Amino acid sequence: MHGLHDEGTLALDKAGLAARCWVDLPIDWIPEHGAVLHGGYGEDRAIYDTPIFNCPGEEPRTLHLGLDIFAAAGAPVFAPLDGQVHSLQRNDNAKDYGPTLILQHEAEVDLIFYTLYGHLDPDLLDTLQPGGRVKRGQEIARLGDSSVNGGWAPHLHFQVMLDMLGKRGDFPGVCSKSEAGEWLQLCPDPRALIGLAV
Repeated sequence: MHGLHDEGTLALDKAGLAARCWVDLPIDWIPEHGAVLHGGYGEDRAIYDTPIFNCPGEEPRTLHLGLDIFAAAGAPVFAPLDGQVHSLQRNDNAKDYGPTLILQHEAEVDLIFYTLYGHLDPDLLDTLQPGGRVKRGQEIARLGDSSVNGGWAPHLHFQVMLDMLGKRGDFPGVCSKSEAGEWLQLCPDPRALIGLAV
C-alpha cells in the first residue's frame, strides 16, 4: 500500500489500547491525515472478544498471525509479488475477514507459498477468478469499510502461509498462545515482502 513505512505502527495489545485510551479498536477509526499504519504480527491482541476467537471450554485465540495495515476504506491493495489466485471467499461471520483473497506464489521450482488479504471490498469477488494471474504491483483489491469487512475499522489483514492445510478462501489469522510456535513457523513474518524491516 502506498504510504507504508517502518515508523508508522499501531499496537493493539493491552498496552497499545491503553496508550490510546481505547478498550477496543473503534469500528470507525482511520489513521489521521491520510496516514497508513501497520502492526500486529505475533502480537497478543486484546481485541478478540467474540465467540469466533473465544470458544467456550477452549483456550482463547489472541495471538495475531498476520500484519494489519490500517488506511481509509477504498485504499488500493497491490500484489507484492507475481502470483496466481488460489481462492476467494466472503467470510461473513462477525469479526471475520469479510471478502478474502488468497494468492499462490512460486518463488522457485518446488517452493510455493501463499499470501492472504482479508477485510476487502466485495468488488474483488467480481473482478478476480481462481487460477487468474496477477503481476507484482498490480492493484488486486481495495479496503472494505466496516459494513462489508467483517465489522472492523478499515484495514488489510496480510498473512503469509507456507501450507494451506487443505483450506480454500479462509485460513486462521489468530492462534492460542500455547500453539504459537507451530503457527508462527507456518505463518512467517510478512513484513519483508512489502519492504518493511523485520
